[in-house]
Amino acid sequence: MSSEYPVYEVFGRREPLGFHTHVGSIRAASPELALQMAREAFFRRESAVDIWVVSQDAIFSAATEPAYLPEVGEDKKYRMPSGYDNAPHWKRFKARAMTIEEVAEEMTGKKG
Repeated sequence: MSSEYPVYEVFGRREPLGFHTHVGSIRAASPELALQMAREAFFRRESAVDIWVVSQDAIFSAATEPAYLPEVGEDKKYRMPSGYDNAPHWKRFKARAMTIEEVAEEMTGKKG
């Protein structure tokens, strides 16, 4: 196969509700041939619900140099579960927590 053939990027979706993932690249004379070669090369053993072949020339990518990436504005630990120190609050809650019997008594108004 000649290196003059265009490069096609291959994407596949293995499950009906899944998402497409990049699985590799293929050099082929046409998109139809690229699709056939992608089936043989990447999806022969594992089936795919959907296969895309996209000419590498048709893909536009963003630069990954730091000058082009947005700056991280602030620390966002509060978005992560480990960002909170809830232990003192939990201990206080447990110390004041009612038992199920106490809740039932309060709801019915009867004392056991």
